[in-house]
Order: sequence, then C-alpha cells, then structure tokens
Amino acid sequence: MNKRYPKAMCLIILSGMLICFCYPQILKMRCYTVVSGSMSPALPVGAAVYVKEKQPREIKKGEIITFFEGETVITHRVMEIDENAQLFMTKGDANEKQDTQPVKWENVYGTVVFTVPYVGYVRLFLSTWNGKAAVLSCFLAFSLCMNIWEGVKAKRSVK
Repeated sequence: MNKRYPKAMCLIILSGMLICFCYPQILKMRCYTVVSGSMSPALPVGAAVYVKEKQPREIKKGEIITFFEGETVITHRVMEIDENAQLFMTKGDANEKQDTQPVKWENVYGTVVFTVPYVGYVRLFLSTWNGKAAVLSCFLAFSLCMNIWEGVKAKRSVK
C-alpha cells in the first residue's frame, strides 16, 4: 500500500468539508439544514440548503425563498407576489395549503441556490460541542496512529 494513501484520504476528507462548509460563505451564502418535510421532495429532511441574498423585487413566482418568522427560519416556495403591499404568499411543496401568514419582503434573506442531501445532518452534528469533540478526537487519534505506524516502520527498516 502506498504510504501516502492515509494522508491523502485525510486531505480529501478535509477538503470536502471545507468546500461544503466554507466555500459557500466566501460566496456570501448562508447554509441552513432542512428539519421538516414541508418542502419534500425538492428539499429532503437533512439536506443542507445554501441560500444567496437576493433583493425581493428580483424574486419570481415559483422560486424557493428563505425567510425569518420571529426566531424561526423557513424555506418555502413563492406562490404569489403582492408588490404594492410588499408581501409574498408561500407554500411548502408537501403542504396542502398555502401558508396562512404572508411574508414581508423585509423578512426575506434570499433564494435557495443549491442543496446537498444529508450534509445538513453533519452540519447540525458539527455545530454541537459533542460534534466538535468527536472530530477533534478522531483527528488526534488518527495523528497518533500515524506517528506510531511511522515509528514502527522506521524501527523495522533499521533492523
């Protein structure tokens, strides 16, 4: 086995995590995790949803928007637009009826640019202390094992 293989795998995994979690922020996107099935199948539960800021006047009927309702972040599809009152009527794709409360333009962050299935679960886990501790522990354990392995190989080659 190539001795660079484990290190390369670590770099690939870390690069993938950086791309999923940091690159969108560089492009001024926000990432949210889908926690309900109201937008299934377009946005499955556990997906990471990447949202880019967009001016309300530029939003079209049928686009998926992310907005704030009090402390809650919601992502639903625009069904109607009232430009005079500056309101959107929205609906979750899996819901039978439109949302009862219209969305004020000032409460809209932007539109969904893309989603990545299951990454939201990872994002939620990594946002907890347990998740951060688990990643740090895995990294330290891997580093320790690699150092021990390198030491054993060096000892064998000396003999």
